[in-house]
Amino acid sequence: MAHVIPGVGREGEDPVTSTVIRGVIDEVVSLDLHKFVEGTLGNLLGVSRGLFLFMLFAGLLGVLWHQIPDLPLFIFAWIVGTAPIWILPAAVGGGWKAWVWYVQAYFITNKKGILLEVKMPRELVKSPRAMEAVLSNLWIDQGETTYFHRKWKGQVRPIFSLEMTSFGGEMHFYVWTWATHRRVTEASFYAQYPEVELVEVEDYASKFKFDPDVYTVYAQDYRYEPRSDAYPIKTYIEFELEKDPKEEYKVDPLAEIIESMSNIRPEEQVWVQIVFTTCKDYRRKPKGSWFQTESRYQGMIQDEVESIRKTAVGDPEKEPWRRSVRIQFYRQTEQIKAMERNLGKHPFNVGVRGVYIASPEVFNPAGYFAVKWIMRPVANKQYLNELRPRRWHTPFDYPYQDMWDYRWDLHTRRFFDCYRRRSHFYSPYILPHNMMSTEVIATIWHPPSSGIKTPGIERTPAKKAEPPPNLPK
Repeated sequence: MAHVIPGVGREGEDPVTSTVIRGVIDEVVSLDLHKFVEGTLGNLLGVSRGLFLFMLFAGLLGVLWHQIPDLPLFIFAWIVGTAPIWILPAAVGGGWKAWVWYVQAYFITNKKGILLEVKMPRELVKSPRAMEAVLSNLWIDQGETTYFHRKWKGQVRPIFSLEMTSFGGEMHFYVWTWATHRRVTEASFYAQYPEVELVEVEDYASKFKFDPDVYTVYAQDYRYEPRSDAYPIKTYIEFELEKDPKEEYKVDPLAEIIESMSNIRPEEQVWVQIVFTTCKDYRRKPKGSWFQTESRYQGMIQDEVESIRKTAVGDPEKEPWRRSVRIQFYRQTEQIKAMERNLGKHPFNVGVRGVYIASPEVFNPAGYFAVKWIMRPVANKQYLNELRPRRWHTPFDYPYQDMWDYRWDLHTRRFFDCYRRRSHFYSPYILPHNMMSTEVIATIWHPPSSGIKTPGIERTPAKKAEPPPNLPK
């Protein structure tokens, strides 16, 4: 019998096959607790890691309580007796972390955000490479000059957001930025796209008020899977858009995304948000001294490339035939090409999220399923990566996870709060992010060329031109 997830009526999940049963047995026999929690409990039964660990802790606590009848008094005595040892470090560490959260939140709160709508011209023939140049100019790391600025004044790197929305099939493209960075944002766009217009508009996300009696919502983030962030998705390079072919020959993956968003009913809405900031992630350098660090983005790519090369060469002792063969598989060649090409471009920390909104009468599985897998045109999970739906409403697969829709509505409200704040990297919402190059971001968001004929895109009929140079000043 098909089950119904909270707030959404849909078809039943895939049946439990023999392959699934063999996987469960393998997880149990291997005694790999992490694999069992993430696989059987998480993916198959929908039990969260937190719930499982709580039940495990409660069970062990019950056994310990049985062995020590006065367990509460025993624990209290230990806490009080050892307080002189742990209370000062705990207070200093917790207080410092709370201070950093406070000053960062105060700094971000005092930054006014503005939303600029990108008005598309009738004629636009540039490839996504132009958008990549725009993003390169937005790779800004100002604000975190010194330790004093970061930890005492709470300054953070500038945050930007590229957004696509469909209100009943009417497409809109937006750029969100701080008011202090409006000029650099406009200059970056006009330098590559002089035909477009950037117009400040009212924030649609702040204007929207969620009411569970009026709207049914399905929201999710998109995460890189099944591999690490070193592997990109299929970018416009793979679609040969960097060669600027004629419009009738272009195969732009963004066309499928836009068409999917615009092909909805008047009572439906689809929002997609790509929030990003300059990537400054570091990690401890492998085989280096204990205090030596390196760029996490660069280090991950170099590690993966080296791993692929070792796999291609193999072990000559076990496979003697490899001593005279140095030809890599096609997938290995493409993996190395894609990773090393992206290694030479500016990296960003990126959060991608999408939401499907409709009235309860119109809400249907086909609508939210299209949003759930809207990034499939750029997916290559065979040997690169794909953007899979995760978080928010995605984990709700079984009725016992949310019997009365309380958690569903709570997640919805938190999602919209996170969306309108354009929050992803700092308090109050610190979420797992993807590391993407300018090439990847430019693939999933760029001003659509004239070859994309989706009727939902409104284009300005007039053509812009430079004024005569001899006009009086």
